[in-house]
Amino acid sequence: MVNIVQLTTGLLAASGLAKRADNSSHQIQVPDIGNEALLEWGFQEAQKIFNTSASNCTKCQQGINLGKYITLKAPTVTPNLMVKLCNFYKWQDDCDSYQGASITRGNQGKHLAQVFTLMDAFGLDGQALCNGFAPLTCDRVQVPVPDLSSWWPEKPKNPKKIESSYNETFNVLHISDFHLDLRYTPGQEAWCDDYMCCTVESHNEAAIAAGLNRTVLPAQKLGSYHCDSPEALVEDSMKSVGAMSLARDFEFGLFTGDMVSHDLEDWLSFAHSYQSEEECYYLMKKYMGDIPVYPTFGNHDSYPYGQVAQNSSGFAGDFSWNAELSAKMWKDFGWINETTEAQAEHTYGSFAVTTKRGLRVISLDSNLWYSGNYYNFWNITDPDPSGLFHWLVDELLLCEKLGQKAWIMAHIPAQDLGATGWNSEVFRQVIRRFSPHVIAATFFGHTHADQFNLFYEKDNVWTEESALAVGWITQSVTPVDLYNPAWRYYEVDTKTFEIMDSRNYYSPLNETYDYDLAKSKNHTVANNYTVAVYEPQTPRHLTWRWEYSARDSYDLNGTWPKDAPLNATFWHRAAKAILENPEQNQLYWDHYYRKSPYTPNECDQECLLDAFCSFVTSSLDERFACLQSKNMTQL
Repeated sequence: MVNIVQLTTGLLAASGLAKRADNSSHQIQVPDIGNEALLEWGFQEAQKIFNTSASNCTKCQQGINLGKYITLKAPTVTPNLMVKLCNFYKWQDDCDSYQGASITRGNQGKHLAQVFTLMDAFGLDGQALCNGFAPLTCDRVQVPVPDLSSWWPEKPKNPKKIESSYNETFNVLHISDFHLDLRYTPGQEAWCDDYMCCTVESHNEAAIAAGLNRTVLPAQKLGSYHCDSPEALVEDSMKSVGAMSLARDFEFGLFTGDMVSHDLEDWLSFAHSYQSEEECYYLMKKYMGDIPVYPTFGNHDSYPYGQVAQNSSGFAGDFSWNAELSAKMWKDFGWINETTEAQAEHTYGSFAVTTKRGLRVISLDSNLWYSGNYYNFWNITDPDPSGLFHWLVDELLLCEKLGQKAWIMAHIPAQDLGATGWNSEVFRQVIRRFSPHVIAATFFGHTHADQFNLFYEKDNVWTEESALAVGWITQSVTPVDLYNPAWRYYEVDTKTFEIMDSRNYYSPLNETYDYDLAKSKNHTVANNYTVAVYEPQTPRHLTWRWEYSARDSYDLNGTWPKDAPLNATFWHRAAKAILENPEQNQLYWDHYYRKSPYTPNECDQECLLDAFCSFVTSSLDERFACLQSKNMTQL
């Protein structure tokens, strides 16, 4: 499968061969010639440097520098130069699908070129970009930990404590990651070579080469495990949520992002993204009625994919359409008011609202710490080039002053491997400063799995006493990859706004298939290619079933007080049990995949380490260090 990281690796490596060493200055004198001639000039420069003995890191940084000065001279030339180099050196077989025709729609190449103009190519910026998108070039950067003490007064030592309501609760929906695929086509290949499967372009080349004259797995009407959601799946999911909202009297809902599919760049467009977002918002409104839903953007909820520019970059106007479109719909649906609409339009779609009970819900656009966003790789020693974190801190300081509790919601968890280390460290410091006396809970999506992570008071001190806050990472509706669709709601204390329980529902997608995934025989065709032949079955409708209560599942011995919230201490103990008790470990993976037919039934040492590091770390750098140490401290 070809992806944007692989492609950009080739492009950066190629363009990184383009500048001759100049020890006196990094500035390049770009000739004042027409664009076609300039494209050829840049191409020749690349070939001149191709065989130099400089390190791969230096070549990559020089390539950024070349792109910077060509872009400053002629902005449209650099993307086309990257395409030309990619094709010439055969870095990928589909350069045009990512950087060719897409560029005319303002796609990835344009934005990478714009970021070149902002960067210190030979400093930490260039090193970070090369490491992130051309990993065989530069080492990971070590950005100095920022001192944020000037952002806030000292944390109160004895803040006023809000007493629990002692099991008086209300209910809140949490749903995420629809990934609506407008091109999903039943009957097409559901086990293909390149994402996204279940479309008319989907093929399994190995099967075709072996002479198989049918699909390996035909896409099913209501969804398939290796594909994004057809409209029928998203609508049925929201229909089930709507029915539960009436039965359980949801006061509001959280949607933690990702409406647009994982489609290839060649099939994404502004119109496709716009339509996907409109349809998803409409379905939420249709089935939630007058119940407000507070959304946030996922990394797919932008065009081009994953990109958003900070106001300080000068390029934010390329992306203002998204915040304007969404904020208007949120206001028209009655989810936010006009004042909040105006706020969201000027804070990248981020906003804050106060619920009828007095809880402050703060929604953040995590694309501003997403590692796939090129705009997060310039001026990386500045802890807040977007201004988003200062805005968040101002909100939390006001809550602290008023004695008000807050929830924070975003798409990408701060310790996720898709985050940027320098931004996630800032987020972690904010959580530490305001938890637990202000921040009652944080909520995320993105991973598609049912997960959680903990925030501790100090680095690498993973003890029950230092457990400070928990990140609730909810399941996806999309089955990608190998999950059953799912969603949850929370029982919330009416005074402290802490989570008392999460109640989870799922739909066994395999029961909607017209073949039985549990009953198959292997069939060998030409070239010893083996394919499974499944027995037919009568497909059922999507059935949404009770899955589990977090309190019941992870309080192994029933020792957690019934009137105590599922706080960081609870989840620290849960993590310990998952890592040490085989039955609890298997239960965790059953929940992780929502009892999918593809749920693993064992977890080796590497698997345990990965789970451990995902539980206890709260920034990307801490997670990398944890994985590299291969040392699981006893919790």
